[in-house]
Amino acid sequence: MKSSIKNIPCRKVFGHSNAYFYMNNVIFHLHDKDNIATAFSNINNLIKDVEGDLSTILLMNGDAVVTMADKKYINKVAYFQKKGVKFKVCKNSLKAFHIDQNDLITGVTPVPAGVAELVRKQNQGWAYIKV
Repeated sequence: MKSSIKNIPCRKVFGHSNAYFYMNNVIFHLHDKDNIATAFSNINNLIKDVEGDLSTILLMNGDAVVTMADKKYINKVAYFQKKGVKFKVCKNSLKAFHIDQNDLITGVTPVPAGVAELVRKQNQGWAYIKV
């Protein structure tokens, strides 16, 4: 039986007395390329278990960004994109690892700073999962 987590309040939003964000927005944070299989497994488990709308992002910084320029992950990324998962990578990390944005797997989106994107999403009520 699938879980329905969209009706569970995640936290009250400051400045909004009656506003709650719900855990149907989840951002996974991957910093270590060696944990990419774990990230895919965790995301897959979440998708299989959660009923209803689910917005999921896998955000990568550090050496994890190299995985999104590695063609061996094309099919896995495409599979999750079809399930609605968004893939984002830190531009600072791309620069540090000398990866051109044009070499990224199709649909992977660079963000200016991965840590800033994490802060923005958490301030918007997204659940945060470190992989």
